Amino acid sequence: MLTRDIELNDAILDLVDNCVDGAMRQRKGKLDEPMPFKGFQANLVLSQNHFHVSDNCGGIPKDYIDDAFSLGRPNIKKDGDLPTIGMYGIGMKRAIFKIGNSASVQSNSSDGFFEVKYTSEWLDPENDKWDLPISRSNGKDDNLGVTIDVDNVKPDIGRQFENEAFINALKNEISEHFGYLMQRGFSITVNKEPLKPKTLILFNAAHSDDSDIRAFDFEAIHDEVSIKVTIGLFRGLAKEAEIDDETDSPKEKETAGISVVCNDRVILLSDRTLKSGWGDGTVPRYHPQFRAIAGLIIFSSNNAEKLPISTTKRGLDVGSEIYLLARKATMEGLKTFTDFTNKWKGMEDETAAYFEPAKRADVKTTISLAKAYGISVRGVDGAKKYIPKLPLPANKNPRRRVSFVRDDQSIRQISKYLFDDSSQHPSIVGGECFDRVLAEATKK
Repeated sequence: MLTRDIELNDAILDLVDNCVDGAMRQRKGKLDEPMPFKGFQANLVLSQNHFHVSDNCGGIPKDYIDDAFSLGRPNIKKDGDLPTIGMYGIGMKRAIFKIGNSASVQSNSSDGFFEVKYTSEWLDPENDKWDLPISRSNGKDDNLGVTIDVDNVKPDIGRQFENEAFINALKNEISEHFGYLMQRGFSITVNKEPLKPKTLILFNAAHSDDSDIRAFDFEAIHDEVSIKVTIGLFRGLAKEAEIDDETDSPKEKETAGISVVCNDRVILLSDRTLKSGWGDGTVPRYHPQFRAIAGLIIFSSNNAEKLPISTTKRGLDVGSEIYLLARKATMEGLKTFTDFTNKWKGMEDETAAYFEPAKRADVKTTISLAKAYGISVRGVDGAKKYIPKLPLPANKNPRRRVSFVRDDQSIRQISKYLFDDSSQHPSIVGGECFDRVLAEATKK
């Protein structure tokens, strides 16, 4: 029952998240430093018959042992003064139950060593003995951390661990979901390969009174939670040919959309739905023409209970007051850049001159326009927002998209007739047809 509502990759991400919590306990009082997690690491090894994760993040403190191995955490306030999100205490157990039929957990902390073994007999659903023996002793060695070994991987899980596509997808997810922690020094390896962080980079020209490509930025503190919302352009505007290609064959993964970060962990990645404000009110639904727009909602708090997250640490409580406040700012940022995209529709090439001087900036570590230049937000005490002055097209005669569908053979036939080449892109063929008819109409 505990494993039914969690995916395998989520279970593994939970284990990595627990390693991070340990590092945070070790760095208590120093988390405001630029690189507080330098030297801390988590190492994962996955194969058909064996799963291993180990860290050097201090181990599980003696006072946490009973809570760590009970089902559910009785005292969710033990890390109340740390910016963690592991408030439900079921990640490690749920992951172990998901992955294997037997496992061992060893923890070596400054106040003692212990080991717990989940045997196949104990995990048997027919077993009615719930007591879980814990072997305790004095410190084992100087390597303070946790090691989890699953030596009896379930067959269906083992097949996934042998699948190169699954491993590559897992590496990518770890780099994305823990990118902001890795950016601050935490390192992660999968099958001995060091992973690189993936974080959001936007075009952001230096602040001035001139029109330029800059981000929308919002900052506030509400109910013990710091909120930052930044929306902007991570690439040049999509041209008609790209829009056609994306409409015909949508790409599964792309930076476009809104990501949500809670205490440096990515909870929602590149969302393009109503959840993050797309298609609500005056904000249009996501369309491939908006594929240059991306943004980040960042929540930070030492009180994990205040964050809008679910038990998997991956889902959002989208109805919470704190999330709705951030979503409202997100919608304003989305409207700013969807309007910009629509105004330059059909003239995307002309925006290139504005992207050239705009430097690419890391959203979380570099962009702070609201704090430095923002205006106060009505109805939200202490909140500030920065609305960029974006360039407008000088052409007073607005352009409109002409779009229609014809069979491939006919398009190739006309392409051959016009260009002596049957392989021209449909948008090029259509544009040439329009221009020729326009030239004839103008003469008459």
